[in-house]
Amino acid sequence: MDPTLLTLAGTAGTSLVTLLVAEGWQQTRDGVVTVWRRFRPETAEQVGRDLEASRANALDAVEAGDDAPGPAGRLEGQWVGRFAELLGEHPEAAEELRDLVEGWQRRSAAGGQEIRGDVRMEARAENNGRVYQAGREQHITGR
Repeated sequence: MDPTLLTLAGTAGTSLVTLLVAEGWQQTRDGVVTVWRRFRPETAEQVGRDLEASRANALDAVEAGDDAPGPAGRLEGQWVGRFAELLGEHPEAAEELRDLVEGWQRRSAAGGQEIRGDVRMEARAENNGRVYQAGREQHITGR
């Protein structure tokens, strides 16, 4: 396999395991399943279930205070292998996987938050009420 694809599989696996316990998990999961659905549709649903199982294992390890690299290392190895297998069969998946990983990195750099798509907010204030809305951070100083 092309070393560039192996590097991408390693980065994807490592990043994914980090995001198993992060906010925005559903978006991460959906991205991986989407890539699988495009290139290996017959296994996409199983990958979704495996991702959920990996998340449960990672959350259990965090809850137990397990700082040892064992559980995370096993999960990382599992997902690096799965990404490598996908890329080995479908090298054309590299572009979509690279985009997915770059999105994860941008989200991590932005403090775990990324707004995707349109945001629509509605509010109504009555009787001298106040409404504060924000698509991201909001700082309010009282009088």
